Amino acid sequence: MKGQSALPRAAFLVGLLIVGAGAVCSVWGRQLLTRISFFDARRIEVIGTRLVAPDSVMIMAAIGRARSVWEDFTPEERRLSIHPLIEEARVLRSGLHSLRIVVREVEPLAFVGIPELRPVRGDGTVLPIDPSSVSLDLPVLTTPAELEENSVRLRDGPARQALQIFAKLRALDPGLAAIVSDFELAEPEGLTANLDPSQPARRVTLPRAIDEMLVRRLRATLADLRSRGVDAAVLEARYADQVVVKIGRIQSRGGNRL
Repeated sequence: MKGQSALPRAAFLVGLLIVGAGAVCSVWGRQLLTRISFFDARRIEVIGTRLVAPDSVMIMAAIGRARSVWEDFTPEERRLSIHPLIEEARVLRSGLHSLRIVVREVEPLAFVGIPELRPVRGDGTVLPIDPSSVSLDLPVLTTPAELEENSVRLRDGPARQALQIFAKLRALDPGLAAIVSDFELAEPEGLTANLDPSQPARRVTLPRAIDEMLVRRLRATLADLRSRGVDAAVLEARYADQVVVKIGRIQSRGGNRL
């Protein structure tokens, strides 16, 4: 029993020594480590996926079990990044015998009718996602949109402009963007957004230039309305340094978050 347990322990210690040597000289050390079968990948896991099936990632990566965890996986990372739903992929070493494929997927911004509702990115690229198979909590862009000829991207125009403004809002305050049920480009070159019915304001109008101060003012206005139990029809935020609250009823355009 003692001899059997000593062998794996000795192999482990040798492995640690080799790892240390590799760290001292990363150029020749990595080349040496990749030739030692002790460091072959015995387990590969995929993390960070929701839109792309992990099995699809494994197939695209095509990393065989005989590959060393010390190898350079840049070609596999580039191959994965070609996928239209993958923004970035990294193949990382995880211990002495494991690899971890870390995926950062693209972020759908909204649904656009072209004519059926399809998820799009902030730059107007239509994503190959089946809404019936993946649950997406996205607002609806109600500005009419068309695709470029022989392309999966929206034509440059009002719809793309509306997406750019809304993308800026979400980048500054994802929580505020999350309560928008639908939006459209408004003249002159601003944005009109209908909010979730649970909010104390039904509609918000935004300028093209959205910054952190504007977002803070909107947040403060919504909090003030909620604390006073007052419902507003419109929050007009296109004026300089202020949010104008309009009390009353507005006619709903029927937009809904899907």
